[in-house]
Amino acid sequence: MLPLDLRGIKVLTTHLTLEFYLTASTYLSSRAFPSSLLSPSPSLLPSPDTKPVLLPGIDSLNHGRKQPVSWIVSYPDADLKLTKTPKLSLVLHSSFTKGQELLNNYGAKPNSELILAYGFALSHNPEDTIVLKIGGSSKKWEIGRSAHGAEGLWNEILTSIQQTPDSPNYEDHLDAASTMLGMLQTLLDRLPPDRDDRGVDMRPEVAVMLDYYVEGQRDILESLMDYAREKERLAIEDARAQGIEIVLED
Repeated sequence: MLPLDLRGIKVLTTHLTLEFYLTASTYLSSRAFPSSLLSPSPSLLPSPDTKPVLLPGIDSLNHGRKQPVSWIVSYPDADLKLTKTPKLSLVLHSSFTKGQELLNNYGAKPNSELILAYGFALSHNPEDTIVLKIGGSSKKWEIGRSAHGAEGLWNEILTSIQQTPDSPNYEDHLDAASTMLGMLQTLLDRLPPDRDDRGVDMRPEVAVMLDYYVEGQRDILESLMDYAREKERLAIEDARAQGIEIVLED
């Protein structure tokens, strides 16, 4: 590397602003692959030993959900894997016609990850998730649409509510359901409002991404509220089976 002269240093200090750095960093992070992809045992999962690498051309393909794609890494000489440059092939298994866009598959990712890593979001993304954490706990629960994965969150809330070491009774279930509903309602109230009510000037494409993201978060939270209400209903049935009539206040 050649040493910088005073003129070069002046150019760097003038143009290398924080905004410039963040823009360049975004370009890299949204297009880079882990170096493990080029190893004899290729993997898209990063590790402490991997480094970001750029693969011009391959990184230009857009994402197609459920697009069948194979990544094939080969070496010119199997006995010289460490010294020969590997060859990376991206094989698309769907038929296509002339002029049709070729699509890659970035994997099953929620909109939160797509926005952060790639700068786009999908409408009604089935892979959307929300990560929830109970105050004072180190556990994190990733919940998907239709309350997929909610059982662990429910069990943690129920355990924290439970008054005795015995099996939880209907009162514990009712208290847990009430706690969960209150927590979820608070999160729903904190979601950004609809586009017409935001009062914030943003680029149209950013507004659309936010719409897609908020839709997913709202749908998951509402499905979790349905889940908690069902737990509440079952607790009331359990109480009635014991001859106890439960009247819930609005």
